[in-house]
Amino acid sequence: MDNIEPSAIDKATSHFRQRLNGELLSLDVPEWGEAGKPFKIYFKPLINFKAQEKIFKLVSDGKSSEALCMTLVIRALNKDGKPLFQEGHMATLMHEVDPDVVSGIVTKMGQESDDHETLKKT
Repeated sequence: MDNIEPSAIDKATSHFRQRLNGELLSLDVPEWGEAGKPFKIYFKPLINFKAQEKIFKLVSDGKSSEALCMTLVIRALNKDGKPLFQEGHMATLMHEVDPDVVSGIVTKMGQESDDHETLKKT
């Protein structure tokens, strides 16, 4: 039987699955911690287009604060890779959580993801 080279779509999806299923990155959130121990948020270094679309739609609608909260909802995980937040938490995040902390977390997630990709390439 002939060896058939995988199609471009197979290669593309395999590459994405490998990156998506890689190690979780993490960051500390001292403001949410207790007794000198910061709260830890885990996240994957990337998200798929479907998740990005939710965020981009909010940004294009002029809802940048909601986009930050949605980014947190989509990306923030516990150490087992399970979501820390649900979309049902959006109103609480928008009205009852320090926006500077949320913005800082989302910014750090972007920086950590970029740093992780740079380290992998060197």
